[in-house]
Amino acid sequence: MSENEKKEKPEKAKKEKKPKKEKAAKTKVCPSCKAEIPKNAKLCPHCAAKQPKKFPVVIAAVLAAVLLLAGLSVSVFVFHFPIDPPFELPFGKALSETELGQTMEVTSKQEEAILAVFEQCGIYPVREVKRLVSDDESATYAINDAETVHFPDTKDAIIVELNNKDKTVQSIDFQKHAVYRNGTVVAQATDFYLSSAQRDHYLSMCLTAVNARLPLPETASYPAKSGWNYTSDGDKVTVESTVTTKDANGTPVTQAFTVEFEEGEFVSVSIEAPVSQGTDKAAGETGND
Repeated sequence: MSENEKKEKPEKAKKEKKPKKEKAAKTKVCPSCKAEIPKNAKLCPHCAAKQPKKFPVVIAAVLAAVLLLAGLSVSVFVFHFPIDPPFELPFGKALSETELGQTMEVTSKQEEAILAVFEQCGIYPVREVKRLVSDDESATYAINDAETVHFPDTKDAIIVELNNKDKTVQSIDFQKHAVYRNGTVVAQATDFYLSSAQRDHYLSMCLTAVNARLPLPETASYPAKSGWNYTSDGDKVTVESTVTTKDANGTPVTQAFTVEFEEGEFVSVSIEAPVSQGTDKAAGETGND
């Protein structure tokens, strides 16, 4: 090919380069004036407010975990008042924060199992827990519920033996009566004492029986409920207390009395000879029915 032909050959058109898309600038909102500003700006170009530094997320998470573990360790080892964490700690489970949980040294789940046994035996809700004796194998506690805590004859009458290894209930007794043995409910604790409602019923019948035998019943005064003694033996109930009245001379005299019931019905009442205040001389006696 000649040189002229080479020159006459049209040149190939050059490809036009497409303009590059500009990336959108990263921005943030100024916390002071709420204007949109560049993300890396240290000062706001509108209000000149200094921009806060962002704390790295990873560092924040690690710091939070360290603080949580430090708080749990201090709580358990120093204050002996453990926090219930959202996970099981390697050095042991947290104890329940209730009086029962702290006294028996049980977790919330162990406490739930113990309270379930109590409820089956008619013991609920628990008001007081006292440790009596303890060794490596078991521990014995005196329990008072909402009923027994109020009466001298039932105070600390519920005795519970707990296995110290797995924190399960081994036995429950009410005074000398078996209530729970080897995972089986033998009897209800309520079978061996009178409830508040039953005591109020017997007290009302006692007032009627005693007042009917006093020469001046309108002057009679009786002790508070804590000054009445109730004894239950099967169908027989015996109630003992005192009454203070005034004699014909207006002198206060106090008399002890005993009222007996059987199958819920009045049987008899005996009133001791009255004793004037300030003297030991008996002034008389009201007999039995």
